[in-house]
Amino acid sequence: MNDKVLKSKPIRREDVVKWEKEGDIIVITYDKNLSRIEEWIRIKIGGTEVIRRPLDRYTTFIWEKCNGKNSIADIIREFDSEFGEIVAPAAARVIGFMEKMLKINVIRLKS
Repeated sequence: MNDKVLKSKPIRREDVVKWEKEGDIIVITYDKNLSRIEEWIRIKIGGTEVIRRPLDRYTTFIWEKCNGKNSIADIIREFDSEFGEIVAPAAARVIGFMEKMLKINVIRLKS
């Protein structure tokens, strides 16, 4: 893993994602970002304009740490400390989640 990436700090994109705690988990909601054709089809057949994604207890833990204060290395260390063998290898779990959230553009990394 690149040292620069491990030192970067993930931060939620509050301009594109909404989130709330439901019990012990977080649910994130964000726009589908449909193309014009997809939007036309959505209007014709129905459907929502947003994606509602409930996180599990592990990804909820990671999501809450994406506040721009914790580096990815910090999050991995805290994740491993909190859950231990259940989430081994912790680095792979955290990095995998970060990659998914970056891909759907609901977090960004700052130096």
